[in-house]
Amino acid sequence: MHITFIFMFLIQIAKSKVLLELPDHMIELGKGLKLKCKSLQDISSHQSRQWRGGEDNKLLCYDGITIDSLKYKEEIKSSTTYELTVEKVSESDLQCPYACRIGFDIDQKILNVNKDNFIHMPDINATNLIYEQQNGTYRLSFELHKVYPKPVCMVISNGAIQNLTVTDEVKSRVLLNVTYGIESDEPLHKCFEPITIECLIGRRTHTITTENTFECKTSQQTEESGILTSSIAISLAFVIILLMLIVSAICFWKRSMTRCGNIYVQVRRNDIILWQTAKLKIVY
Repeated sequence: MHITFIFMFLIQIAKSKVLLELPDHMIELGKGLKLKCKSLQDISSHQSRQWRGGEDNKLLCYDGITIDSLKYKEEIKSSTTYELTVEKVSESDLQCPYACRIGFDIDQKILNVNKDNFIHMPDINATNLIYEQQNGTYRLSFELHKVYPKPVCMVISNGAIQNLTVTDEVKSRVLLNVTYGIESDEPLHKCFEPITIECLIGRRTHTITTENTFECKTSQQTEESGILTSSIAISLAFVIILLMLIVSAICFWKRSMTRCGNIYVQVRRNDIILWQTAKLKIVY
């Protein structure tokens, strides 16, 4: 019986003189959504108008009277067309069947969303953003909540672009919570410069920047340590060279003194020989 009813319903839609038109523009949460119902002939006054749909596929409007005047509004656009506006679209209004009926004619469609007709930017910049260094490896991770379509994210490091990997993904009715991560042997930012992350969401770009003073301090300490090591090495080399010069000077001085002593002894010997020779000549 149930199958027969569905079959009859599909036949009725196929023979229907009513056409439901879904929105052809970008759908955004919090904004209005318009559905059009067109008849192939003028709508007579004795024909009833109905709208059904939403999360529970319930009756939304009957002859202009809606179940919630703040949420749904019907407007007759012409003798063959009328329109239903869904105010402040929420996630529960999407991925649902919608149908319009004029008299006994009905048309129904599913309001599917995709990257071409729906976009939702994350409510906040990013959550649980962690940037740390462990055992020489730099790790960056963060989450984007309530976003659609799934973003493609990359980190810009020292002018180079590195793609981030999706490590976790949770989907509600439509929206996504996505976690990203990356590991690198090199720092993902220069000291005292922010980390820049760019996420492409549909045709829009979502930019995330974050400071990390811990990594900057670590880099600064490394740089200062390198400078200190270089200074010590230079000073040590200078001391060694100075000692070598002092030792060389002492050796040179000793050699000079030895030579001078030898010359003095030789001169004294020569003087003694000359004196003795002169003395002998006087005696003879």
